[in-house]
Amino acid sequence: MPSYLIAIAVGDLEFRSLGERVGVITEPSQMDKVANELDTLQSLLDETEKYLTSYIWGNYSILVLPPSFPFGGMENPLLTFASPTVIAGDKSQVYVATHEIAHSWTGNDVTCRNWEHFWLNEGFTVFEERKVSAKLHGKDFAMVEALLGNSSMYTDMINYGMKNPFSSLHPTLDGASPDDAFSTIPYDKGFQLLYFMESL
Repeated sequence: MPSYLIAIAVGDLEFRSLGERVGVITEPSQMDKVANELDTLQSLLDETEKYLTSYIWGNYSILVLPPSFPFGGMENPLLTFASPTVIAGDKSQVYVATHEIAHSWTGNDVTCRNWEHFWLNEGFTVFEERKVSAKLHGKDFAMVEALLGNSSMYTDMINYGMKNPFSSLHPTLDGASPDDAFSTIPYDKGFQLLYFMESL
């Protein structure tokens, strides 16, 4: 396992099973809300596994953290760390779980060589996420996801500047911090490349 995927959670936490191989972990006061929001977790894992190959990590759980967690989700094997923003009350952010589950294959099982190749983790994962979304919610749903992703990506490219290496699929960091190059570009430009290749 790559070292960047190792994480430890400590706190007043409890676990609730949501299926044969899935569950959620959070603070006791948040458990009912979290479990209700993520009650389709088993079907998300099952559909991703059908699209790809057997899930190699055993059980899959999501840990919903306090509001200070700075990312939507982080794909640590066995236990995705997730922001409480994924618990919107209307299941509109459950796609984050689909994305993080897909990372169990692309990112966790096979990972990029370095952060200049980050699109290999994220582009493939977004591609897989949208395949599962299309299966569960219909092709139009997945295409709307792609349209929204494209809009965010284009905004990030404009903000960096079209000739800035951070706007490319394979940025040259040249000593810069990978955090400086972090954006939606590797996610959606990577997805677009794979979608285009699939269409040929």
